Amino acid sequence: MPKMFVNFRPAEVFHNKKETYIYYYVINPMTNKMERKRNRFNHIKGQQERLKYARMVCAAINQKLYEGWNPFYDEIASEANMTLGAALDKFLAEKKKDVRPDTMRVYTSIVGIFRKWLEDRGVVDSPCFTFNKKMAERYLRHLADNPKMGNRSYNNYLRCLKTVFLYMQKREYIKDNPFADFELKRCDKKLRTIIPREDRERIKKYVQENNPVFYYVMLMCYQLFVRPKEILMLKVGMYNPVDNLLTIPPEISKNHNARVLALPDELKEYFLTLQDYPGSWYIFSDEDTFKPGKVLLNSKRIGRIWGYIRDELKLPVAYQFYSLKDTGITEMLEAGVPAKFVKELADHHSLEMTERYTHKSEAKKILEWNKLEF
Repeated sequence: MPKMFVNFRPAEVFHNKKETYIYYYVINPMTNKMERKRNRFNHIKGQQERLKYARMVCAAINQKLYEGWNPFYDEIASEANMTLGAALDKFLAEKKKDVRPDTMRVYTSIVGIFRKWLEDRGVVDSPCFTFNKKMAERYLRHLADNPKMGNRSYNNYLRCLKTVFLYMQKREYIKDNPFADFELKRCDKKLRTIIPREDRERIKKYVQENNPVFYYVMLMCYQLFVRPKEILMLKVGMYNPVDNLLTIPPEISKNHNARVLALPDELKEYFLTLQDYPGSWYIFSDEDTFKPGKVLLNSKRIGRIWGYIRDELKLPVAYQFYSLKDTGITEMLEAGVPAKFVKELADHHSLEMTERYTHKSEAKKILEWNKLEF
C-alpha cells in the first residue's frame, strides 16, 4: 500500500498482458474527497514500450504531486487556487489604474459589500471556483430582499459583479462567470422633468440675490450640459479667453471623451473674470460661495445647495439639479437643433439616448417640414 499524503496518494503503474495504466488519488476541491485518476497507455504498441513509457509518466506525475500540483485544478481553471478575497483585491487594484475616482468609489463600495457577505459566510478565503451559480443566486436574492434596494441599484450591483467575475474568468481563476446568466430587472424609463420658464425665473432671481456664483454652476448644466462632477473638476487653465473655448479633458469626462465648448455670453462674461487666478485652481471650489480655489468639492455639495434652494422656493421635489440639463436638451431639440449636434454637446453614448428627450412637438415639426410628394 503506497504512503498516504494529505492531499494525494502517489501514482503507481498497473501492467499486465492486456493493459497498462497509471492510477493515483488526489483531493477533488469541489467535493473535498479523495478521488482516483487514471492514465491509460493501451494505444502504445508493444508491452515493454507501454511499461517503459508508463513508468516515465508515473515518475513525472509523482514529482508534480509532491510539488503541490492537482489535476482537478486544471479542469476547473489554470489559476483555480486563487482565493475570492485575493481576487477581489487584485480587481480593485487594476481598476484603480483605469477609472475615474468617482467610478472607483462605486466599484469599491459594491465589492466591499459583497466581500462582507462572503466574510459573514466564512468563504472569503475559499478558491474562486467554489463560488458557483447557486451562491450568486443566493447573493442576488439577498440584495433583492433589502427594502431599500430599488431595481436600478440592483442592476448596478449585478453589472458590477458580472464585471468582477469576468475579470476572474479572463485571468483563469474560474471557468465560468456565475453571474453571467442573470438578467437585469426592468426599470421604468427615467422621467425627464422639465423646469418651466416661470420657475426658472424664480430660481434665477433667488440665486443671483443669495449665491451669485452658483448661478453659473446652473448655467454650465443648463446651457452646456456639463455634469455636476465634471463642473467641479474644471480648472481655470482649461479656459482659453482668446478663443472663448473651454476644454473638458478626457480624464475628467464621464465617457472619457475630450470636449471643447464655446461659452454663451453670460458664462463668457464670468469666466473672463477668472484670469487672475492660478490655472491650477478649480473654477468652482468654495463650499458656500463656489468661488475659485484649491479644493475639489464633492459633487453632492451641488445637490445639497440645489435642494435648499428648491425648498426655500417651495418647488416640486421632481426638480432635480439634473433637470436643468434635461430642460436645456429638450428646449434645444425643440428649437430645431439636429439631434446629432445635441448628442455631441451632451456627451451621450448614442443618438438614441439624445432622442429620448424628443417630445410630441417634434413630430408636429416634422409634419410641417415634410413636403415630399411621391
